[in-house]
Amino acid sequence: PAEIGHFPTTEYFMKTSPASSRTEDAVKDRYAAAAHAPEAALCCPVTYDPRYLKIIPAEVIEKDYGCGDPSRHLLPGETVLDLGSGTGKICLIAAQVVGPTGPVIGVDMTDATLGVARRNAPIVADRLGFANVEFRKGRIQDLALDLEKLDAVLRDQVVHDAASFLAASDLADELRARSPLVATGTVDVVVSNCVLNLVQPGARNQLFREIHRVLRPGGRAVI
Repeated sequence: PAEIGHFPTTEYFMKTSPASSRTEDAVKDRYAAAAHAPEAALCCPVTYDPRYLKIIPAEVIEKDYGCGDPSRHLLPGETVLDLGSGTGKICLIAAQVVGPTGPVIGVDMTDATLGVARRNAPIVADRLGFANVEFRKGRIQDLALDLEKLDAVLRDQVVHDAASFLAASDLADELRARSPLVATGTVDVVVSNCVLNLVQPGARNQLFREIHRVLRPGGRAVI
C-alpha cells in the first residue's frame, strides 16, 4: 500500500522470507495456545531430576514441552543461554545447578510463554534465596535483535515510503550493534531442547553462527 502507517509489530525488520514468516507464525500460535492450556501431545515426555522440580511452580511444569534435560552438563558458576526457553523450566533447573554466581538467560519469541516464565521466575528466586534468571524476547536465529527494544523504538515511527521503511530497518540494525539481545562471547553453555528444528532450513546457518558468536572461547552447546 502507498500508506503503511504505524507498524504494530517488528515482523518487517526480522529478515525472513514470506514462507519462513508463515511457519514462524504457526509455531508461535501453537505454543501460545499451549501456554494458556496444557497440550499433552505437543512434545514427548522426559524424566527430570525430581530434586530440581520441587521448587518450580506447577504452571511451569504443566506447560513445558521440552524433550531433554541438559542439567547434568552444567557446572556451578557458568553462564547459561537457553534457546527457545518456553515457560522456563530448563532455565529454572539450570539456575539451581549453576548457583547464584551463574547467570541464566532464556530466549523465546512467544509472548504467552514468556509471560508464564516471567511471572514464575520470582517465585523460584524467592524459594532459592537468589535471582539469577532473566527471560528475553527474541528469535534464536537472531540473538542480536532484542524484539522488545525494537518494539519500543518503532512505536512512534511512521513508515509511509521506501526511505522511511529503510530508516526503520536501519534502526533494527543499530539495535543489533549497539544493544544486542545477547552480547558476543558472554555465554559458557548454550542449551536447547526440541526447538532448533523449528527454525526454517534457510536460517539454520545463521542460527549456528549466532550460537558461535555468543559463546566464549572454549564454550559449548548442549542440544
